[in-house]
Amino acid sequence: MRQILLSLLVSIPLVACSTKETPGHDHARAASTEAPAAAPPPAPTPQDQAASTRPHADHNARHGGLVTMEGDNHVEVVVAADGAIDLYASDAVRTPIPPKDVTGTITIEPKGKGEKQTLTLAPNEAKGSLSAKGPAPDKADYTWDLKVRGAPMKMTLTVPAGGTASLVDAPAEHPAGDHVHGSPHGGVVQSLPGGHVEVKLEKTGDITVWMLDAAEKPRSAKGVTASLRPVVAGAKEVQLAHDEKADVLRGKIDPVKQDHVDGVLSITPAGGTATSLRFAFHLEGHAGAGAGHDAHKGHDAHTGHDAHTGHEGH
Repeated sequence: MRQILLSLLVSIPLVACSTKETPGHDHARAASTEAPAAAPPPAPTPQDQAASTRPHADHNARHGGLVTMEGDNHVEVVVAADGAIDLYASDAVRTPIPPKDVTGTITIEPKGKGEKQTLTLAPNEAKGSLSAKGPAPDKADYTWDLKVRGAPMKMTLTVPAGGTASLVDAPAEHPAGDHVHGSPHGGVVQSLPGGHVEVKLEKTGDITVWMLDAAEKPRSAKGVTASLRPVVAGAKEVQLAHDEKADVLRGKIDPVKQDHVDGVLSITPAGGTATSLRFAFHLEGHAGAGAGHDAHKGHDAHTGHDAHTGHEGH
């Protein structure tokens, strides 16, 4: 019996010692074997940020059309290649306005063959637009005359063959791998077959157009015909004249009150074919000078001015 008790007394300390840490136990190494902590969420990209709530700070198209503004209201105009017309109204911060709060008509006036016609716009609750069906567009003036929550809104847009997608997608958006544009004279540069064209609109209403080669170096504007229609209330299409001394095209509209103005340039290079291009001008903080927007770069890529997003655009 005495021998059994001695055996038990010897075994108890050994069991207790087995529960203690072994010498040199490394807490850090032990911790490293545990499941790693969850990685912090990635920082939100500009595209992930909520839309700006600053009035008139967002002129991005929501439906693939062209956004216009008058007073505190915006209207995005979409003319499809088959003649379908949709107008989407929104307020100063681009909150959609229900179609029931908007009434009006749209008048289509072809520049070539065809008769002028006025269509009544009907609410399309499924789309959230005012809609109508016209003829397939082929370079015509589209004038919408609306009451947006009682406020009048009347503007004209020259729409080329193919509809507004022809203005928005090419060359305003280049395919992957294409180059981005500079701004040699502080204006807006777009592509043309065999080169580029740069347009500068100033708050004074002065318009200057430079013809550029493929490397964006000046080339002669002699023999080029062009006109520009600003998408602002009451604006008319302005024919541009060749300035032989400066070898540029010039024109003038009424002084521009808006900070953001879109314009449609109809241009035929010497010996070339007619093209319609959309330009977005950003004139914030420039009392006497306009500056350009390159649609392929972000907001920070504008030359010589502080602009809103890639078409916060008008």
